[in-house]
Amino acid sequence: MADDAGQPRPDLTGDVPAPETMGFFELLRRLERDQMRFGRSGGPSKEPARLGQRARLTFGTRDVAGFHPGTPPKVDVEVMGLLGPEGALPLHLTRWVMGRLSDRWFTEGSDAASDTTFLDFCNLLQHRMMALYWRGWADARPEVQIEHGPAGRVQAMVEALAGVALPGTKPKGPDSQTRIKLRHATALGRQVHSVERLTAYLSDVLEAPVTLVEFLGFWTEIPPRLQSRLGQQHARLGRSAVVGARSFQRQTLVELRVGPLPLARFTDFLADAELISRVRHAIRHAMGREMEFNLRLVLAKDGIPDTRLGHSQLGRTAWLAPKRREDADDLRLYHIAQVEAA
Repeated sequence: MADDAGQPRPDLTGDVPAPETMGFFELLRRLERDQMRFGRSGGPSKEPARLGQRARLTFGTRDVAGFHPGTPPKVDVEVMGLLGPEGALPLHLTRWVMGRLSDRWFTEGSDAASDTTFLDFCNLLQHRMMALYWRGWADARPEVQIEHGPAGRVQAMVEALAGVALPGTKPKGPDSQTRIKLRHATALGRQVHSVERLTAYLSDVLEAPVTLVEFLGFWTEIPPRLQSRLGQQHARLGRSAVVGARSFQRQTLVELRVGPLPLARFTDFLADAELISRVRHAIRHAMGREMEFNLRLVLAKDGIPDTRLGHSQLGRTAWLAPKRREDADDLRLYHIAQVEAA
């Protein structure tokens, strides 16, 4: 089909998206799904499409006036431009351009073509202006930047918050662990940690319910050179004197309760060294080495197995009275974050 001047209307010919159903930003966001990006890939030949304006004397009523599929695609917009009643150029230039487009200047018959020289020149200038207009809009929106992976500025910011921005900080395990860290980036980026944030992060890592018990008491050994001696060092009452070679503390030890777990998942924690390493890495990544963690595995009461010779492991999967009304929570791994992998 064609308009009144006999010019092809790409929005009325072929199986192309209807321009009136798309906004300017929506269309350019779709075109940027591949590697090429407006204003970032180099010259115009390396960008997803050519942007331009259709000459008109009416006020724009939509963002996109036409879409020309091809290599590269061409987009006619109404949201901005040099021509038309909203444009920077005098209106009589728009009338002159439309007159040149209405007349057949070259060849005859069906191959006749209009003079588009001035319009093409304007679009050559406008392409860069429109591309930078889109670039400014897209760079300010995280939902657009996140689609482009490491190339996105917002992606780099989120990775920095999550602690995986540098190549050496990314775990060697499955990429799903990195995605979990990005999902909890705001929690991992805080200097003050909370129980809720830590348990939510560890629950995602372990794919199991996690609760945390704080302020566990334990005895810590005092090195001989720091022990109190009468008439010598560390002997001031109320200041540095400590009776004995041990000190009871509740400041640095917490317990992670994982479960209730089915039997298969419970045994995975006992036999899978990679899973324990993942727990250790997650704890160190979130909390560093300032705290010590015990890991208590909770087996669901309906998964407690019967004790059989050759099948049960003493201290792990063997219970003398397996029929219980409560979950089995008597298996504890001490100082899980401080033990190096074998």
